[in-house]
Amino acid sequence: MSKSIELTPSWKRWFWGYFFWILLVPLFGIGLFVLWKVHTKKNSVIYEVSNHQIKSVDKKMSQSIDLANVTSIDVEQNWLDQKLGIGDLLLTTDSRELRILGQTEPNELSNMIAQAVQAERKRVKDLNKVKPKQVEHPTPGTLDRMDYLTGLWQQGLITNEEFEEERKHFEK
Repeated sequence: MSKSIELTPSWKRWFWGYFFWILLVPLFGIGLFVLWKVHTKKNSVIYEVSNHQIKSVDKKMSQSIDLANVTSIDVEQNWLDQKLGIGDLLLTTDSRELRILGQTEPNELSNMIAQAVQAERKRVKDLNKVKPKQVEHPTPGTLDRMDYLTGLWQQGLITNEEFEEERKHFEK
């Protein structure tokens, strides 16, 4: 069963945008424009975290990384981010990076993702250990002979007892 959560950036990530909006309120058009831009940018990205992958979806593109491939998780915060209790997470794989913007309590989220990475690696490792069942293929020509025997039985040329006795030879 796959669990999934959605994360969105905190409004605190765009603190300065909201701050300048308040300062520019007297200039009606500019203040509303800044508010609209900041609010649109904030709501344009969603992060979907499941047991197997993390997906970033915005208006322009979508990208995902498998948890089993994550090599490092870094929390990036400046001094204001630390005061506001937010930060960005940078997830790195061998081939790409995914930045999760403006998350509250980023260190706790980083630890949770690290646990999910370990669990997914263990799951993948266990899947690789399971060997597929060996299917025994009949010897060449066996199916043709069985078809021939079935045809004789269906035409009534041999009895049920004879059919069962001959069929046992093919099951060995």
